[in-house]
Amino acid sequence: MSLNTMDRRGALRAALGVAGAAATATLIGAAPAQAHGSAGRHHRGLPDVPGLVGDRWANEFWYEYDEMSYYTPTQEMQDAVEAITTPFGGFTKTYDAWVETRKSGRYPRSWYELVKPNKDAFEVLSREQIKVFDKFYGHDPRGLVFAFQEYGQGTLFDPRRPDGQKVHMMNYTPPEPTHAYHRWHPYLASFALLGIEARWWTHINRLAGVAWELQSYALPITDKPDNPHLPRHTVQRITTKWLRRDRAALDRAFDNAPFPADLGK
Repeated sequence: MSLNTMDRRGALRAALGVAGAAATATLIGAAPAQAHGSAGRHHRGLPDVPGLVGDRWANEFWYEYDEMSYYTPTQEMQDAVEAITTPFGGFTKTYDAWVETRKSGRYPRSWYELVKPNKDAFEVLSREQIKVFDKFYGHDPRGLVFAFQEYGQGTLFDPRRPDGQKVHMMNYTPPEPTHAYHRWHPYLASFALLGIEARWWTHINRLAGVAWELQSYALPITDKPDNPHLPRHTVQRITTKWLRRDRAALDRAFDNAPFPADLGK
């Protein structure tokens, strides 16, 4: 068992409230400076990026995550994504297929039957993503929550990204809201159904829900370097709600589109 796996399990003990409600409150209640550790430790060795706005460590996390998963994926990653998405007719069709299985009355069995043949490909996606999570937040569960909160609010401006994508947030084409969180959810649910780091990916699914609701509520603007933060109590309330949801509740939440049914509540 790797050290990083042990780190993730330690993070989950805090993140999932094993110690009770107080653990959840501690996890989400830290101020940004507390949430991601000392600036000196995290900034050491990071490149100087003129014009970067927002938390330096969270910016770098999302930059590397996007490089790994979207901008410069390895051939192994590309092959894994192709293996998973081809039976559905492409990446954007995956969510449509997930919706149909939800309507079938046989979920989760119906979805499991669709994704099981490509479990090896899901293993690749899980392994490569976890490398990035571990690198930045393997010892810092509160920092990971903070990174998703900042992502959802659109407060991480990165001039390294192309026009239209300079804020680390889910892609969308105004005035249409983003559909990307819904396209992400079937993958996160699949990891758990396939028994691939199930507790970890369920936690990430919760955090994706946090970011989805925060982005739906804050409505940050693409390429805007000074999107404002939501009130802290609003961020905490939304975060607490999602961290308490089990897998069935997460599925029900993502049945709603394009916004959460209980937006801001």
